[in-house]
Amino acid sequence: MKESKKARGIMARAVSGIAVLIFALTLSVVALAQERGDESYAVFVSQRNGAAELYSIDLNTRQVSQLTNTGRGHLTPAISSNRGIVFASREGSSYEIFSGQLGAAVRTRRPMLLGVNRLTVNTGDETGTSTSRDGNWVAFLSGDGIEVMTSTGINRRVIVPPSEQFSDFSPAISPDGTRVAFVSNRGGAFDIWVYTGATGEIRQLTRSAKANGGLSWSADGKQIVFNTTATVSENSGIAMATVETGSFRVLTEKGDFNGSLSVRGDRMLFTSTRDGDAEIYLLNVGSGSVERLTFNAGMDDGAVFLAEPVRPGRPTR
Repeated sequence: MKESKKARGIMARAVSGIAVLIFALTLSVVALAQERGDESYAVFVSQRNGAAELYSIDLNTRQVSQLTNTGRGHLTPAISSNRGIVFASREGSSYEIFSGQLGAAVRTRRPMLLGVNRLTVNTGDETGTSTSRDGNWVAFLSGDGIEVMTSTGINRRVIVPPSEQFSDFSPAISPDGTRVAFVSNRGGAFDIWVYTGATGEIRQLTRSAKANGGLSWSADGKQIVFNTTATVSENSGIAMATVETGSFRVLTEKGDFNGSLSVRGDRMLFTSTRDGDAEIYLLNVGSGSVERLTFNAGMDDGAVFLAEPVRPGRPTR
């Protein structure tokens, strides 16, 4: 029996619709593969040559390269998905916030930090920088409290003013830039609190977490890692809190601090004094295995993963 013209038309439209759906799904898978790339590099602070400077490390070969050489001292680097970086650097008697761009030559022995720009000018210290995933917003700690501003240094505003009754510190902006987590004892003990930009609400996230800094969000905004002494050994360790419930679990507890998760959330860079001085280590979150990355007499700290550049990729199954 011959198909009618109407039936053939319906079938053609169905085939076309399926093709469009497959194409869209393919693009989504490729985009996900690009976004969730397995980062091969990290940036950290080291005093191996005197003053605290920024360095990069190849996580596969362990090759370390120096990014800055100012002699002024650098702290708390934070990196966005487009390889923009914000950090604190000493200017005169105080620390100020700077931004820059990591060049494509990061894979060589001579990586470059390009377009360095000073974002703040004040007499008091401004440190504890963090950035949203797209790099558009920056949160930091200043003498005026916890502040946010755009990556160009404008639209600066205080979101958590200072108080004589309690301490607020270690701000970390969420990947989408809508919330800022921080440590506070405003509930009696030191726990994680979260500020929501849309409402201005500040709510307590954890309880009895014994948090003492080092806050960092997971890329999906569902977890926060932080420094804690709520460990069996009572040594400094790193815990991971669930943003939805506030529950947390301890990941490490051997003199460890300042953890930072990979985009996939399966690895964590952190600092530890477990072998003597402060060095950079890598944790496999699933297995719990730990690998030491740096071997240096000077302090190494504040390591963060460097996002792979977005490039065309093959779909994954």
